[in-house]
Amino acid sequence: MALTLKIDSSALNWTVALKAAGLATLVLSLGLLLDVDLALTATLGIVAAGLADSPDFYQQRLQSTALMATSFTLATVSVTLLFPWPWLFAVGLFSSCYLFMRMPVLGQKYGSISLCSLIIAIYTMLGYSTYANPWVQPLWLVIGALSYALLSLVINALYPTRWVDKQLDNVFRQISLYQLTKTRLFQRAANINDIQVKLTAQSADIAEQLGVIRHGLYVHQQRNKQQVGSSQMDRFFKAQLLHERLSSSHLDYERLQKVLPRTLLAETRTILVKIARVIGARQTPPEIEQELNYAIDTLEQNRANLKDVPPRFAYMLKNLKKVTALCFHEQHFPEPEQSFSPFSSISIKQYLQQAFDFTLSINRHALRMATIMLAAYGLIQLSGDEHAYWLMLSCLLVVKPNYHDTKKRVDKRVYGTIVGVVLAAGLSYLALPEIILIALLPGFILLFFLFFHFNYAISVAVITVFVAMSLDIQGYPANEALMVRTFVTILGAVMAMTAMRYLWPDWQHKQSRKIISLLFANIAKYQQAIFEQYFSQTTDESTAFRLSRYHAYQSEAELVRHWQHMLAEPSAKQRLSPDLYQLVGLSHHLLSHLSALSTHRNQLQSIHAAERLASLGETIQNELCLMHDYLLLKSEQRPSLSLQHEALMRAINRLLPQLVGNELLIAYQLQLIGKDLKKIRQLLLNGKW
Repeated sequence: MALTLKIDSSALNWTVALKAAGLATLVLSLGLLLDVDLALTATLGIVAAGLADSPDFYQQRLQSTALMATSFTLATVSVTLLFPWPWLFAVGLFSSCYLFMRMPVLGQKYGSISLCSLIIAIYTMLGYSTYANPWVQPLWLVIGALSYALLSLVINALYPTRWVDKQLDNVFRQISLYQLTKTRLFQRAANINDIQVKLTAQSADIAEQLGVIRHGLYVHQQRNKQQVGSSQMDRFFKAQLLHERLSSSHLDYERLQKVLPRTLLAETRTILVKIARVIGARQTPPEIEQELNYAIDTLEQNRANLKDVPPRFAYMLKNLKKVTALCFHEQHFPEPEQSFSPFSSISIKQYLQQAFDFTLSINRHALRMATIMLAAYGLIQLSGDEHAYWLMLSCLLVVKPNYHDTKKRVDKRVYGTIVGVVLAAGLSYLALPEIILIALLPGFILLFFLFFHFNYAISVAVITVFVAMSLDIQGYPANEALMVRTFVTILGAVMAMTAMRYLWPDWQHKQSRKIISLLFANIAKYQQAIFEQYFSQTTDESTAFRLSRYHAYQSEAELVRHWQHMLAEPSAKQRLSPDLYQLVGLSHHLLSHLSALSTHRNQLQSIHAAERLASLGETIQNELCLMHDYLLLKSEQRPSLSLQHEALMRAINRLLPQLVGNELLIAYQLQLIGKDLKKIRQLLLNGKW
């Protein structure tokens, strides 16, 4: 059920929720003295502005505020002007919806403000008959939105890094959960495959969160161009290092469960749990580091007294000591290396030039959205019910660029609406005084924003009650309106799913080869950066090295999401899902083994071995590049993969005799990388690509 969940208060959007609820309290309090209808209209403007709130908004604050004011004003004024002429309104609706839905290509804030401009337009339709003078409503909608924007600017000026700090706290909690999940691998009779699938998904979550933080750091850096380093950047890079080190400990867990005594398995789990708690905590007593190191040393001594324990278990313990040190000691990175490059964006001229290029997914989504909104408007005109405009709002909020996200939104909106209608009916039965209803409204706004990104079904239920209470305050029959809202929500769900299936659909299998080939390209760059540091005998966290690691993990996360999204699509569109499932696991293994090479790149001592390793790195890179080309080229142009793999295994076998002592870790990882590449090659040759 969409409404059942475990609530993690730290994951809720407190900043936006408190701003919107606090401002709504002020506006509604003034409304009690002046005009309640005007206050409710301004509150809707506050809600729309809160939905448009994003880190990008604060990069160029005056420009962002002017953009919001202009977009919201244009949306509400155009509705007020054209509303009496349905045919002109239909033309304006289709064209404006298409252009607004393309705005994300200009940047995050453009996309969010444009979407909320359409929400403002629908609010204007819903309240068109509220006032004798139709121009009163646009004025107060924009006033409400601007009041939120100005309050946000003041709070952001006082606490400029609050959002980034919160996201960093979240990613360390995610890394802690990842480590806790790994502890289950040391339980007897544990389902290794299921746990590893969950670990792969959690690793993808961490990579995505790091991508969000990187964007937030870029925005913050643009506002403070003279500031190069910061504590937030150091924490970001530290999170990257922890993610790499924890994902690099990829072992043969089935064998370990068989050869390790129960006592050692229990001791290992205890240490892993303690490390996970340290990672997730902002502050930990320094004596915990000594306790952890002592426990790891004791475990190593107990392991050394046993036979048949794989040496890679000892390598894992060494890695845990380095993870512990990373948790307790500040990591400072070379400041000249800390500047972020700008994210790719296009100009207004390019935006217009690409407006009718329907090979672009964003254009097909915009056309789909404009078509479904036009169809909804036509049905509303036939019904003649002013509350039926909720149909357009429902379509706007549930239709997403892909089938998976749309289906997820549709389910939650239907559940949330039904629960919200039941709750609203109960409140209506109580016949509460108007003053109490008004006092409750800010609380519902608070809950709406708290759960909007955490659990959309709860937000929908809350906003449904908010709407019902607002109608009661304004003297409208709320019960009739709620019946219409329930009906149009279900109708909107049907329209959304129909549109996603039959109006220019973007099925995941059409993107598979492109996503996988990009993954191979980015892993090849990461591998090259690792082997270059082996050859140069350095362990620098340089910009080039960090970026190669970042893009490799981001590509793996994209592949995981791609496979998960495919599972939600109709069965006829899932022919690649079995192959993708295998590839997700193999690519995670490969990246983990490369990460192990990365974390131990100071182990190589022999210069002669370093030269052979550099040559081997070129061979591995060539095979990854061949896999990349294999997926992008047509069948008759594809290169052969078998000969390249045989050359790789011969190169590994020539290098192995030259490695001794701690260098055997390198030998072990190279053998695993060779096996991973062989399995991936076989999957590419036998798959339905």
